[in-house]
Amino acid sequence: MTSSIPDLADAIRLQAVTAGAAEPIVRGADWQTATVTAVGAGTVDCGTITARCLDSYQGRAIDDRVVIAQSGNGNWICLGRTSSTPDTEWDDYVPTWTTDANPQPSVGNGSLTGRWKRDGRTIVGWVNLVAGSTTTFGSSSDWNFSLPVQAASVGTRLCHAEALAGSRLAGQFVISPSQTASKCYFPSTTTPPLVSCRSDRPFAWANGNQLRIDYLYEAAS
Repeated sequence: MTSSIPDLADAIRLQAVTAGAAEPIVRGADWQTATVTAVGAGTVDCGTITARCLDSYQGRAIDDRVVIAQSGNGNWICLGRTSSTPDTEWDDYVPTWTTDANPQPSVGNGSLTGRWKRDGRTIVGWVNLVAGSTTTFGSSSDWNFSLPVQAASVGTRLCHAEALAGSRLAGQFVISPSQTASKCYFPSTTTPPLVSCRSDRPFAWANGNQLRIDYLYEAAS
């Protein structure tokens, strides 16, 4: 009978250690890697665990390999992707093409495409407009092309634009503070030397003409 007492004590001790290892308030905070199974508003699910994300973890996506940490009271936080996972894949988006006055332009059987990615608050991307035979170019007022995310409230970015109509004409895509859409500017033979892009500038736009834009800027958040 007495020989079983150490065995019983060992069993109780082992059970206490096992229970403590499963209880964060006992073992303290810890971290682990996990795979994202669902994306919420400021959170990600990793299986049965829901973790709140750091602001630096942008462009969250299912199947991201992430690091999650648990506090002593059992709450989970997602620290971001592991270094073996690309920071952000390129995403397609369809820019919104508008003018400052009606009638508005229409792509028709042309094409308007864009792609972008982000690294923290740095946004990089491009827009390509190819005019078709049924494309209309709107009123004789400035063209605007939407950005994938709002620009930061400080600084102006001078990005690249190119108009093609038999020859190439280099210009600027100007992103001002807090903008959600921006304009292109091209050289002019008149004053001022740079004019905004519109249906009749830098030339009378027609079937087959192209507008290409590259941008890099700081996001608002």
